Amino acid sequence: MGASVSNCCSSAFERNELNVTAGQEGAVARMVLVEAKELGSRSSRSTAFHRSMTVFAGVRQKVSDDVAGVHELPICPLHGVTLSFMQEFGVQNKTKVSAKEYSIGGLCTTVIKPLTMFKKGKLCSTSEEADSLLSYAEVGFRDSLRDIKKQPAFARLAMHFVSHAWRYEYSTFLGALANWDSHKGADVTYYWVDAFVVNQHIADSYPMEWWSTRFAQAVGDVGSTILVSLPWEDPIPLKRVWVIWEIFSAFQMGARFDIAMPKDTMDDFRGALINSFTTVQTALSGVDVALSSAYHKSHQEMVHDEIRRTIGFTKLNEMVQLRMNQWLIGAATKELQIMKQNANEKNKKEQIGLQDNLGRMLRESGNFEGAEFYFKDLLEEIERMYGKDHALALSCLNQLAVTLQKANHVEEALQCHRDCLQRRRRVLGENHEETLQSVSNLAVLLSLHRPMSIEIFEEARSLYSLAVKGRELTIGEKDPRTLYTLSNFARFLSEAPEPSAELFNESDQLHQRAVQSLKDLLQQGHPLTLSSLHNQACSWLDRCVFQKTCSAGGPIDESISQLRLVHKLRVEKLGKEHPDTQQTERKLQEIARIQKQFANSDANGADQGRLESFPSFQDFFQAHFEVVHTAEEFQQVRKYMHEGIVADLVFDDLLASGFIDEDGFMTTGMQPYIFLAHIITGELSQRKCEPEQDYLGTYGDTFVVAHNKPESDEMWHSSDPSWIGKASMSQRHRFLVFKNLRWEYFNVISLGLECGSQQALEALKEMKDAATHWVSQAPGWSKDAGFYLAAWPLTTVPCLHLHMVDLSCTGPSFSRLSKKMLLLDDAIRVLEAEVAEGIGVLPA
Repeated sequence: MGASVSNCCSSAFERNELNVTAGQEGAVARMVLVEAKELGSRSSRSTAFHRSMTVFAGVRQKVSDDVAGVHELPICPLHGVTLSFMQEFGVQNKTKVSAKEYSIGGLCTTVIKPLTMFKKGKLCSTSEEADSLLSYAEVGFRDSLRDIKKQPAFARLAMHFVSHAWRYEYSTFLGALANWDSHKGADVTYYWVDAFVVNQHIADSYPMEWWSTRFAQAVGDVGSTILVSLPWEDPIPLKRVWVIWEIFSAFQMGARFDIAMPKDTMDDFRGALINSFTTVQTALSGVDVALSSAYHKSHQEMVHDEIRRTIGFTKLNEMVQLRMNQWLIGAATKELQIMKQNANEKNKKEQIGLQDNLGRMLRESGNFEGAEFYFKDLLEEIERMYGKDHALALSCLNQLAVTLQKANHVEEALQCHRDCLQRRRRVLGENHEETLQSVSNLAVLLSLHRPMSIEIFEEARSLYSLAVKGRELTIGEKDPRTLYTLSNFARFLSEAPEPSAELFNESDQLHQRAVQSLKDLLQQGHPLTLSSLHNQACSWLDRCVFQKTCSAGGPIDESISQLRLVHKLRVEKLGKEHPDTQQTERKLQEIARIQKQFANSDANGADQGRLESFPSFQDFFQAHFEVVHTAEEFQQVRKYMHEGIVADLVFDDLLASGFIDEDGFMTTGMQPYIFLAHIITGELSQRKCEPEQDYLGTYGDTFVVAHNKPESDEMWHSSDPSWIGKASMSQRHRFLVFKNLRWEYFNVISLGLECGSQQALEALKEMKDAATHWVSQAPGWSKDAGFYLAAWPLTTVPCLHLHMVDLSCTGPSFSRLSKKMLLLDDAIRVLEAEVAEGIGVLPA
C-alpha cells in the first residue's frame, strides 16, 4: 500500500457487514457465564473471580459501544483485479503520464481518479460537479470490463492482498507480480490492489478505528498477503507506515504471507541467500516501526499513535521481523531443496552453509524439530565427506547439541555435548576457545538437570571450574566473558542438591568478585552486570530457603531489594518485554509465593524443607512432566492445580504475561494477541468458518468453530521438517472453542477451579456432544473423527480449544503432535473421578 494516497474504502460488501455485526453483538450476548460462588479469599484467583462477576456488565456495555462504533464504519471491499487487466491498463495509459509519474501513485492520481467521477452517468471533469464518485472496481462491475484474455477484469473476492509502495514504477510493480504469478500455475488470479479496489476520492477520511477493525478483517478475509519488496537489500516498503500496518494485520489475522520481486531482483536475492545468508536476514528483518513514514504526516501520526496505544513499537518490530523471518525460512528451504536436487561438487560448500544457517533460523524461531532434522542430516553428510574431526563437523555437532538442549531433549543433548567436547579436546586442545565453549555448554546443561543427583552436580562443578580457569588463562581474569562464566558458576553452587553453608560461602565469594569486577569494567547498568546482580540475589534467596529465614524483615529483604533494582534498570535499559526483565519479574513473584508457603507451613506445622518453589508454571511443569498424554498424567496435573499454590502460579503467570486481566478475563487487546479470544467476542471472523457455524445447530449458543492459519491448513500433507508439528494434523482439522473469556477457560488444566468440577465436567461433556454433532453435519468429514485437548504449556494458545481431527486423512504432523495431545474422553474420565471423590466440588 502506498504513501501518496491513504487507502480507505466506502464500498460495502454486504455479506461481510452482516457477519461482522452478528458476530460481534451475538457472540457477546450469548457468552456463557457461570454464576458466582462464594469461595472465600484464599487467593488472588478468588478475588479476581468475584470482581469479574460484578464488572462484567460494564465490560459488556463497553464491547457493545465499540461494536456500535464499528458498525458505522464502511466495510472494506474485498474485490480483486486480474494481472492481465492491470498490464493492459498500464500500456493504454502510459502516454497520459510523465516518466516520473509512471508509478502506481501517479497513475492513480492522473488516470484512475478522473475515470471514476460521474455526473448523470457520464464522466465529468471535477469531483465538485460529480454526483457519483466510484472506485475503479465499481466502474468495472458496472461496465462489465474484461481483460485482454476475455475474462472478467474484476471479481467480488480477491485471492491475494497486495502490499506495496506507491512510489514503485508501475511496470516494476507488475513485473514482480508477474514473476510471482508464474510460479503458482493458477488459471486466473485476482489481486486486491488498492489503486483499483479502493474509492480514491474519499481515501483520506477514515479514522484509525477503521484500520484496526474493517481493514484488518479484510486482510484476514482475503487470507493471503503478498508484499512487493525491492530492492531486496534495503526494501522500501519496510519504511512505509501503511505497509508495516498491513504486515501486522496479516500476522494478527493469520493470513498467509509471501514476497514478490521482479525476476532479476529475485535472481540477485537467491545468489545472496546462498552466499551471504546473514546479510539477507539482516536486510529483511531491519525494521524500525518508529522510523516508518507516510506521504501525509497526519496519517503517520495517526498510525504511530495507534501503535503506542496498543502494541508498542518494540513489540511490533518483533512481530513484523518474525513474519519476515518466517518467509525467509520458507525461501531458504525451497532454495536448499533446489540445490539438493541439482547437487554437485561446485555447490557443496554453499549447500552446507545454507543448511547450517537454515537450521539456526529454525531453532531461533522455535521450530526445534525442523532444526534438529537439518543439523543431523548435515552432520551425517559432513562426516561422510570430510571426517568426524573436521572443523565443519565440530561446529555442526555443537549446533545440534545446542538445538537438542533448547528442545529439552536432555539425554541426547548431553551425549552430543560430551562427544563434541571430547573431539575438540583431541583436535584443538584443552584451552582452545571452542573447547572451552563446549566445556561451558556442557556445564550449563548439567546444571539445568532436575532432579540433580550428587554425581551430576560434581561433574558440572568440575566443568565450571575448568571453564573459569581456562578463560582466565586465555582471555584473562577481568574479561567480561570470564566474569560472566564465574557468575553462572556461583549461581550453580547455590542450587546444589545437598546445600551446605560451605557451598553458600564459596558462592558468595565468587559472586562478590564477579559483581564488583563487572561494575568496575562495565558500570552497574550494563546487561552483563545486571545478570550478575540477578544471579547474586537469587543465590541469597537460595540461602534464605536453606536457612528457613524467608519472613519479611529478615535476610530475604536484601535479595528482594537487589532484584527490584535489577528490574528497574532492566526496564530502563532493555524494556519491560525483554526476557531478562521478565525473568527478574518472575523471580520477585516467586519470592512472594515462597513467603506465602512458609507462612502457611508455620501456621499448619508443616515441614518447610519439603516445599517446592518455581519461578513460573513452565519451570514447575518441566520439573514434573514431559507431556500430558494419558488420563493418569492429566489426573496428576489436576491434583497439583487443586492444591492451590500451583493454580496461583498459573494465574500469576497469565496475569504477568497479559493473557488475563486483574478481573480474571482473557484479554482481547492487540498485545498480547489471543486470536481465539477475538473470535469469541466476534471482533474477528474467519471467512472459511462462517458457514460452518450452522453445523453446530443449537450448540452454536455455547461454542464457535475456528480454523488454523491458512498456510498451516494448506501444508497439512507436508513432510518437510520445517512444517512437521507446525502444520494442521489432518486435511480436515478444526478448533471448537467455548464462548467464555473467564480465566479458568484458558486451558483444560484450570477448567472448574472457580465454577467447580461438576460444572467443568458438564462443560466437557457438552463439548463432546457439540463436536460429535458438528462432524456429523460438516460436509466431507468421515465418521472417524478424533477429539483432542492440549495441556498448558504444551500449547501456545492460552484459550481452551478442542482439536477436531478427521482421522481418515491425517498428515505427518498428526503423529508428532498427537504424542502430546490428551483425548477428550480421558479428560472427561478424570473429571468424573474428581466429582466422585468430592475433589473441587463447591460447597452447597
